[in-house]
Amino acid sequence: MKRVQTLDGAFNDLMEASGLAQDERAINQALRNFTAAVGFDRFAYLNVRAGDARALSNYPADWQHTYLDNNYAAIDPVVTIAKRTMQPFVWSREENAGNVPETVRFFGEAADFGIRSGVSIPVRGGFGRTALLTLATDRPSADAEVRNSIHAITAVAFVHVHLNRLVRAPHSTMVVLTPRQSLCLSWASMGKTMDEIAELLGISERAVRFYVKGARDRLNATNTTHAVRLAVEQGLI
Repeated sequence: MKRVQTLDGAFNDLMEASGLAQDERAINQALRNFTAAVGFDRFAYLNVRAGDARALSNYPADWQHTYLDNNYAAIDPVVTIAKRTMQPFVWSREENAGNVPETVRFFGEAADFGIRSGVSIPVRGGFGRTALLTLATDRPSADAEVRNSIHAITAVAFVHVHLNRLVRAPHSTMVVLTPRQSLCLSWASMGKTMDEIAELLGISERAVRFYVKGARDRLNATNTTHAVRLAVEQGLI
């Protein structure tokens, strides 16, 4: 019988694979491996801003086109819950469809493509952005539990930051930050203090200050707030 990793136990593998990835295709494969390792069928990484959504997913192509072309991120109950709670959560068609016709129709369409339940892990990005990693299955309910929310959110934030860096790099001659520098600035953009970032990443506050200073130096920023603004403008976080 195939061994299925727990969600919490697989996050380290996901971060390691993402950190080694040299292109978006490698990130996609890392997410595929992570999804299979924890016993799910599908994954979707969604980067949402008002009126815009970008996805990296192994959902059926027809569903991806339908979702993006119709801007379903604006009505997707999973995205709505993610923005409201900003914590990992389990969802299902049966539990979350409700009685609103638009929502019932949405879940019905998703179920036609084998997406009936799952677990989602949101991360708040800077300037109104939300990154969301969803693992989905065609089972009526997802047998999953995220016991270590900080670990889960950190892993998704790591994927988010590293993917943004890889996507932007081929089209730009701008500054390149290390994954740790990008991750520290990303948390800073969410209002986290140095000691809070240290706790989230499991490193010392001194190390966080080192990474933030390195990012400031590379960006030629006068302070951390300035560094965050420059990093956002250049698509580094």
